[in-house]
Amino acid sequence: MKNLLILLLLTAGVFAQEVIDITVKGISDLHNDGAQQDRLEAIVDAKRQACEKAGLRIEARTTVENFKVVQDLIESQAATVLLPGFQLIDVGYVQDGTYQVVLSGKIKILEEQENISNKEMRYAKSLNDREKYAECRDILSKYIDSEDKNVGADLKEESFYYYIKWGYSYDIDEDVHKFAAYYPDSKFLTNLESFAAFAVKPVYVHDQTCQSGADRWQPAEFVHEQTTYTRKIVCTADTLIFKNFKGQDQTLLLYLTLFSDDESEPATAYKLVIAYFNGNLAGRPNTADQVRTVIDELQTFNPGGSATFSSSYSGEGFGDYKFDDIEIAGDIPIGQGPFRQKLQFTIYQRSF
Repeated sequence: MKNLLILLLLTAGVFAQEVIDITVKGISDLHNDGAQQDRLEAIVDAKRQACEKAGLRIEARTTVENFKVVQDLIESQAATVLLPGFQLIDVGYVQDGTYQVVLSGKIKILEEQENISNKEMRYAKSLNDREKYAECRDILSKYIDSEDKNVGADLKEESFYYYIKWGYSYDIDEDVHKFAAYYPDSKFLTNLESFAAFAVKPVYVHDQTCQSGADRWQPAEFVHEQTTYTRKIVCTADTLIFKNFKGQDQTLLLYLTLFSDDESEPATAYKLVIAYFNGNLAGRPNTADQVRTVIDELQTFNPGGSATFSSSYSGEGFGDYKFDDIEIAGDIPIGQGPFRQKLQFTIYQRSF
């Protein structure tokens, strides 16, 4: 019997992340071993591709004499990622003499723990972990575009992958399309394509209008520069929760407060604070030491000025996310009211 390859598929350090649809074409080898055997080879090839799309890596190859060993190994691995209900469609023999099948169904994407093998990427990761983002981005960009013969294709591919994964891409969808064109057989491609489809849609859209009047003023003492504010209206004190790419909860804390003093021409202001819990993990409680402030904005209004205001901000990054198009508008809190305040922003996930 002909020699065959046994594939050792490693799943160390992986966990189920999400379910996606796949369609792959399985192809037999060029040896005509009869329709039954060739069909089986095509099915095994299709299931091998399904395993690789799920994130299982081909780590080692050993020559053996028995195709049954290869089949049993891939079948057992496919059973962990290929969900029941998949379909196998026979194409049959094609012009080049191979037997082909089409497998379609759903697989569980597995996310592998980062195991960076080369020193350049380990250094880049250390910069990213220490929040030295500009230096990390420069290193990744240098390798992606390098024409140095000593910079191998593997390093370029890995640099491009982490450039997208760590959130340095300005246009995720376009960069993933480019990555797919450069590295169509990359082990990273399925995960990147899934993330790109997720990242183009906002994970959270906020559009809120608050209304209050003079009867809502509460005693307070807040000093800013040379002004002492003596009362406040809490327009919003809210906890916002949305799902990230991995299906875990991400929590935001939102506060919008109006301030004034008791003068005949009062000094007035608003304060917007947005904070988030860093390190949210499914099933684990949030703690106070995880809170990170993203926006802490105070805007003061001059007495006798306009009765309304409007402010906008280009956006702020936090964790794996970015605020886009932050807009706040409303009435200056003078007189009896009612005072209306409007707050809008959109959040996209930029890294994973």
